[in-house]
Amino acid sequence: MRPVADPERPSLRRFTTAVILGAAAVTLPYLWVLWDLWTGKINVLRSVAPNNFYELQARAMFDGRLDVPRGSLGIEGFLHGGRTYTYFGIWPSIIRMPILPFSHHWDGALTAPSLLIAWVLTGVFVGLLLWRIRFMMRGNALVGRAEAASYGALMATILGGSVVLYIAANPSTYDEDFAWSIALVLGSLFTLLGLLERPTTKGVVASGLLILAASLNRTPTGYACTITAFLIAGWFAMGKGGQDNRRWAPWIGLAGLIPLLANCAVTYGKFGMPFGLPMAEQVWAHTNAHRRDFLAANGGKAFSFGFIPSTAWAYLNPTALRFTSVFPFLAAPATPAHAITAVTLDQTYATSSVTAASPLLFLAALWGTITAFRPRGLGQIRYVRLVLVGAAIATGGVLVWGYISYRYVSDLIPFLVVGSAIGLVDVWRRLEGASTRARGWVMAVICALAAFGVAANTAITASPSTWFSSTQVHGFVSQQDSTTPGALARTVTRRTSLPYYAPAGSLIIINSCDGLYRSTGDTYKDSPGQQIEHSTWAPVEQAGFMTHTIDMQFNTDHWTGPAVPLLTYGNATLLLEPAPGNHALIRVVNAGAPALRWPSSVGFAFPQVLHGVYQITVTTDPNLHSIVVGWYKSTMINRYLAGTGPAQVAVTPVPGVGTSLPSITVTEVPMPPTHMPICRSLLNASTPTTVGQRG
Repeated sequence: MRPVADPERPSLRRFTTAVILGAAAVTLPYLWVLWDLWTGKINVLRSVAPNNFYELQARAMFDGRLDVPRGSLGIEGFLHGGRTYTYFGIWPSIIRMPILPFSHHWDGALTAPSLLIAWVLTGVFVGLLLWRIRFMMRGNALVGRAEAASYGALMATILGGSVVLYIAANPSTYDEDFAWSIALVLGSLFTLLGLLERPTTKGVVASGLLILAASLNRTPTGYACTITAFLIAGWFAMGKGGQDNRRWAPWIGLAGLIPLLANCAVTYGKFGMPFGLPMAEQVWAHTNAHRRDFLAANGGKAFSFGFIPSTAWAYLNPTALRFTSVFPFLAAPATPAHAITAVTLDQTYATSSVTAASPLLFLAALWGTITAFRPRGLGQIRYVRLVLVGAAIATGGVLVWGYISYRYVSDLIPFLVVGSAIGLVDVWRRLEGASTRARGWVMAVICALAAFGVAANTAITASPSTWFSSTQVHGFVSQQDSTTPGALARTVTRRTSLPYYAPAGSLIIINSCDGLYRSTGDTYKDSPGQQIEHSTWAPVEQAGFMTHTIDMQFNTDHWTGPAVPLLTYGNATLLLEPAPGNHALIRVVNAGAPALRWPSSVGFAFPQVLHGVYQITVTTDPNLHSIVVGWYKSTMINRYLAGTGPAQVAVTPVPGVGTSLPSITVTEVPMPPTHMPICRSLLNASTPTTVGQRG
């Protein structure tokens, strides 16, 4: 980008101040979502499982390989050639590698910091792109105060009024690659646009490095960056950038080709193929019948052009947002997205859309797309068209993928950023010379749309999803009860048992506060193991008799068995068993379920430590029909459990005088009584009908 002659000139000052203020306006909401989100405390290392895939991959790379320990990825692992691989890119692993050699303490704890860095870089690249596009379209034309403020509103919308905020709510492996994809694609487009304006060696190197990072992070969007580089190389090769600049064509082509080859090399090293994924080799495909049916219906692939009507409608549906009388008053659809043509989709979730939840982005990008391809375009818009096409290609992956979730809207963000930048620049060009009143009205509309986007995405993000912990769900419903108690009470149903499904936000009290549960709106009809344990329902409050805290102490340095009971529940038993390598593991036996391969009845192995005490929290919920074994800040087991109990901790008897301690000592930690204040409040504030529905 050509340097501005005087960096203190009003245009640059106004622009910079506005975009910084726009980012600052949504920083606190973003950090609350990333570090707290109803947990009641700030945790800069907050994470959600799975959260250690990138660490596992990084440690494998230290040893010169790409495969990770067998079983360490659960259902997400790919079994190829007798080894286990992750399908996630290696970029997030690479950025962890300078830290991991010093300690295992950080394993699984680096996702939130990584998301924050990606968010900051997203803001930086958005600001740079906005200014570059504005300069290329209008040159040194003065940036007025209203125009500058509109760019600040756009910055706030991108960083806090879009899916960018939503993916911070779930600091896990699943969302981290999306966060980095947004940042790296925007960075790649910024440098590629700079090459179109004025090619330089530094620009080619910067483009190559950013495209390489994007390609090693997320394959579909990496391909889009590579294709954009090829388009620009072709542009120069044809002399469109001037005869003197033809010499840059091969170098820009290499900036796209080398990252493509690197991506192919990694994919080949994992799966013996340069492109695609062997979907039938994923553990989930071996475990889940619907995944196998989905692949069979689509020729063994997870993508198809036939999915586009359904995915495009889900991500662009203007009605994909609900207004409610209950805090936070806005919400995603109450039921999962569905196919609108005769296709078989994989998993679908309740998904809001760009159109409904980020209207400023959508409308400005629509305006910008039309502007970009209008004959006799403004300034150097012909250059911007190429990166707009490249950004549009980045959306292709999610549109042909047979899986619908709001987080996938992330791949639309680069297109929306470039398109909306073009749109806003053109809007203010057209308003040049207009009255102050007219410009004020336009600014008011832009700010209103931006504020609505921030409010909508904050509400969607703050509402419980599948990944929320029980603490988070409790915090959210508690806020609803204190903010809109009457409206919340009117949504409650009283039952004797939980149904398998209800729309999102439904609240059910079991009997006289044996439990209070809220529906996420996600359906598990295609996952029998989760359906029979009522995974649609998130516990808000559970009766005290359901939860037991257990300490396990190793009194020998090498325990080899036999298995030790920790807790019994009817015919079921929770066992502590020895595992290879002087480890131990916990297993549920006789749970009473049909033959199910997943969710697993076995927890992960942990080391035996002489005199070491491990603590677990076991919740046996007869309403959900589940047993959940909590291991410090993570969940070790979440499994179906038949019967009604009661649960009994198998406490080790106190040894007599002169009697040695057994190999394992099991004790129960006393817990404070559970008063279930929200359930009692709702029960007293309403007269819900009792319905005896068995599910």
